[in-house]
Amino acid sequence: MLEKIIKTIDKSEKELTLEIGSNSDLILENTITENLIWTIENFKTTKRGNLTFPTKFSMVESILNLQHNGNFIVRMSVNPDEIIRNVEFGTSPLNNRIQAINKLAEAGYKVGIIIAPVIFVENWKEIYLELIKELDSKLRKKVKQNVFFEVIFMTYSYVHIKINEEAFPNAIQIFNKDLMTGRGKGKYWYNEKTRKEGEKFFSENLNKYFSNNQIVYIV
Repeated sequence: MLEKIIKTIDKSEKELTLEIGSNSDLILENTITENLIWTIENFKTTKRGNLTFPTKFSMVESILNLQHNGNFIVRMSVNPDEIIRNVEFGTSPLNNRIQAINKLAEAGYKVGIIIAPVIFVENWKEIYLELIKELDSKLRKKVKQNVFFEVIFMTYSYVHIKINEEAFPNAIQIFNKDLMTGRGKGKYWYNEKTRKEGEKFFSENLNKYFSNNQIVYIV
């Protein structure tokens, strides 16, 4: 597969960035398989193009000293601690994720931050503003020079509801019928009013605290 990716990049007339982390969290998987180490070491000779992947885990030490030639973009997914503790079970705490971002940037990796999934709990403005402030205070200068942001609102489905009720009986209820609306058969997302309020909030506050950094999208 990596050979095909490299050939595709080499044949392209424009610079390509390809996503390689759609089906699993490569940082977590790497602790067992070391596949990410292999991928980085075998992609480093390419003259153009980038590979990118998202993660919710902070165990990045094994890739810090690799010769990656700046061809990898690691996008750390973050959420307020309240959401991580009550929804993102088994993933790394927020502070650990922030420190991992700093380590990756110091090691020369390109880094991005994904605020996702944004969940509009009752006190969402308070906890997400605190998240943005914490990022501002804890991210090192090297990160702030080039980091970019993606913001993704939560989508949900009837299947998720049933799975979560059985697997995580003590989890907070994240399906809100007053704020969510149908998006196809058995699928839900936040209604237009809620989404517009969220877009305004994140746009204003990210531009306030990270005025020199790009917001790729808010969706």
